[in-house]
Order: sequence, then structure tokens, then C-alpha cells
Amino acid sequence: MTETKDNMGGDTATVAPFYARNKFPIALVIVTVIVISGALLFAKMSAQASLNEDQAARERALVVSTSILKESDSYQVKQKYSGSIVAGRESDHGFDKAGLLAEVMVDEGDRVKKGDILARLDMRRFDARERELDADLSQAKALDVETKALLDRAEATYGRYVVLLDKKHISEQKFDQVKFDLIALKARKVATSAAVTKSEAALKSLGIDRELATLTARFDGSVIRRYLDEGTALSAGTPVVRLIEDHRLEIHVGLPASAVFSLVPGESHIFDYQSSRITTKLRSVIKRVDQSTRTVTAIFDVTNNNMNIRAGGLAQLTMYVEIQQAGFWLPSGALAESRRGLWSVYTLKPHKGSKEYGTLARQELQVIYTDSNRVFVRGTLQAGDRVISGGLHRLVPGQLVRVSGES
Repeated sequence: MTETKDNMGGDTATVAPFYARNKFPIALVIVTVIVISGALLFAKMSAQASLNEDQAARERALVVSTSILKESDSYQVKQKYSGSIVAGRESDHGFDKAGLLAEVMVDEGDRVKKGDILARLDMRRFDARERELDADLSQAKALDVETKALLDRAEATYGRYVVLLDKKHISEQKFDQVKFDLIALKARKVATSAAVTKSEAALKSLGIDRELATLTARFDGSVIRRYLDEGTALSAGTPVVRLIEDHRLEIHVGLPASAVFSLVPGESHIFDYQSSRITTKLRSVIKRVDQSTRTVTAIFDVTNNNMNIRAGGLAQLTMYVEIQQAGFWLPSGALAESRRGLWSVYTLKPHKGSKEYGTLARQELQVIYTDSNRVFVRGTLQAGDRVISGGLHRLVPGQLVRVSGES
């Protein structure tokens, strides 16, 4: 028993100096193990916390819609011009001679055909004048017949006197008297023939005046104004009714000189008129700049037969002008107001490689053109960038969002 204890005591004595000699390295190893274990545990806990935080951030992420940008090297500017709708023809109808207005057959709003009677003058003066001219013509014809008979007798007498003069049976004085009587009768015959022609011409002129004393429509159309009523004493040229050719309408538009170069006669164009659309065809462009408006007038013929279109109204022509300028089209809702007159958009960067989630960055840009619900811009954007297309009041740079759709 004593020996065993001695041996044990000897081992104890041997171990004790070993620990005494190596206590610092052992402590260092123990501390290192503890630190590494703590670090691993902290890293694990941090990763788990970060994962939990990222998951929570994703759950709180706002849902947004994005648009993928495509670069364009030009854009179209939409411009609207107002034009006046006018009738193909519009004129005041009146009598070319003075007279008493006896009858007006039409009223405002009536539709008429070419040749329809609109009004008449009192015909009594024309009837009296016709009788007078008939008498003058009869008298002129009678004088012409009488003169013709006298001329025939004078020619026969002259022929006999020529023979007698050759035989020296009459004097030269007597012969000269017969000769000059014949010359006078020839001149008189010319005058009486002219008088007959004049009387016939006067009667023909009176016939024309009688026809013009009945006022007729010069074209199909509508009466838009009745100026006078029966019993009015008219002077020559006084208008009685105003007539428009409303079944054939035109639109006159004043355009800038730079805009007419793209117009080609014969091409179809659409006008907006109230709640309807008017189909037209370009007839011509006037080769002169209006000095008061500094525009060039283009004339369009209305081709669709729409009875709701009325002369005197206004119609709008929409034209597109191509502008060479590189940039991007964006929805108007993608713009946020920035500084110094600029605008900005929110672009989306993928979050940790995710296509569904992304973080926001603000980029400034310049608005070139606005077209109703979209804008044409230029700036630091690149083709393929994804921009937020709406709901910008809820967003800030660096915010995590979730994409719901693309356009």
C-alpha cells in the first residue's frame, strides 16, 4: 500500500510541473477556442438577424410598376390648327336692274335647286316697254320697205337715164340729179335697215331683262338670309336673298410656312369637329403668305357627307412633325420635380440579384416634349433601364421595392 501511494505521488509530482510549465499556452488555446466559438456564434446570429431583417424589409417593400426604357432617335410633335368651314359657293342673289319687288318665293332655311325661282320684279313696265319696242320695230320695217321700193325705182330710172345720156337726149344736169337721188336712197336704205336691226336688238335686250326680272338660284344650296320683302323699290344690284352651296363644303386652315412642305395635294386628312370627325382631301395650298397672320392657307374639300357639318363652324386639324433628337419616352407619372427646373425619375437596381426586388436611385433629366400622358426626355438614362412609372410620392432613394409588372 505504501508503495502504491508513492507511485501515485510520483505521478502527481510529475504532472504538476507540466501544467505549471504550460499553463499560458493552454490558456491561450482555451481563450482562442472561446473567441472563435463566440465569433462563429455571433456571425451565425448576425447572419440570422440580417436574414430576418432582409426578410422583414422584403415583406414591408412597396409594390411598384416599372417601365423598361427603349431609346428613340426622334420624336413627333403633335400640333393642332383650327380651320374655318366654308361653303363651296356663297353669294347674294339680286336683280341687275332697278324695279319694284313684286314677290319673294323663299325664306331663310329653305333648300333650293339650281334654276328655282327665288323672287320676281313687277313686270308692268316691261310689258309697256315691249309694246313700245314692237311699235318701233313695225315702223322701222315699214320705212325699210318703203325705202327699198324707192331705191328699186331710182335704180331703174338711173338705168334709163344712162341710155338717154349716151344718145344725148337729156342734159348732164338732169342725169346728175337722178344719180345723186339714187345715192341718197341707198344711204337711206342702210339707215332703215339699221333701224330695224336696232329695234330687234332692243326687243331682245328687253327679253333678257324680263328673264332677269325673275330671280333664279344659280346653284343648289340653302337660303341663309332674306334681305327684303315685297313692295320694296330696288336699285340695280341690291341683294334680295343670300344663298350658300352647303352640300359642298371646304375647310380653310392657316398653317405656318414650315408645316405646308409635308402636305401633298390629294392626300386625305381627318379634322375634329365637335363630337364627330370630318374626312377631307387636300385640294390646294395658296402660294402666298397672309400678311396679317403670317400663315399659308390650305384648302381641304370635305368628302364625307355629314349633314351635321355646318358652314361657319371651326374644325381642328392634327399634324405630326418629326423632330430628330435622341431620348426616351416615359409615362407622365414617372416624373418627379427636381431642382433648377429639371425633373427626375426613379430607376430600379436589382436587390441581391433578385428580379422581383430592387432598390431605388434618383436620376435627373430634361423634359424635351410632353404629349398628353407621356413625355420625351433626355439625361443620364440608358436603354434597358427600369424606371418607376407611378406613385412616386411614396418613394425615396435607396428604398427597397417589389416589382409588380413591366411595360
